[in-house]
Amino acid sequence: MTTKLAGYIKQERIKQGLNYAEVSKKMGYKNLNKGMRRIIDLEREGIVHPEVLARIIDVLDLDQDYIDVLVLKDREEYEEEFEKWLSEPIEPYYTLRVMPSVYLSYDLPGNFSTEKEAAEYVAKIAKEKKFKAWVNISRREKIYITEKGEIRGKIKTTIENVNYPYTRIR
Repeated sequence: MTTKLAGYIKQERIKQGLNYAEVSKKMGYKNLNKGMRRIIDLEREGIVHPEVLARIIDVLDLDQDYIDVLVLKDREEYEEEFEKWLSEPIEPYYTLRVMPSVYLSYDLPGNFSTEKEAAEYVAKIAKEKKFKAWVNISRREKIYITEKGEIRGKIKTTIENVNYPYTRIR
């Protein structure tokens, strides 16, 4: 996802006639490829560690106040998009954790009139298979069930706590 910050950094780097290797070298990286990957991650996806951003700002001699404004705008835009995504309706389904980093999702049968009935159905499966499970009611809420089939309650998805299984491999 390109961000306002990412676009600005790329624009300024190009305006100054610097390529990734030159910026990486000026940032003090001995391993230029590592530095270049970090710059590319920032410019393409808006992903950057604050320390790396500070070094890029210094090397490109950018205005910190303007950077702060861009970061704030990007954050506001992200929060708005996230809220929009959270509000989109879904068909309820359940997820089983087969092992760490391996999750399987299944459609819930359509014959439940309450969330409690759906949770009890999934609890039986979780207990039988000895897997952790979640009943995904909406993108905003899910019900957590232990591998013993104990229904532990609802988990709310927030921007700080997304609660969707994923694995990042770098």
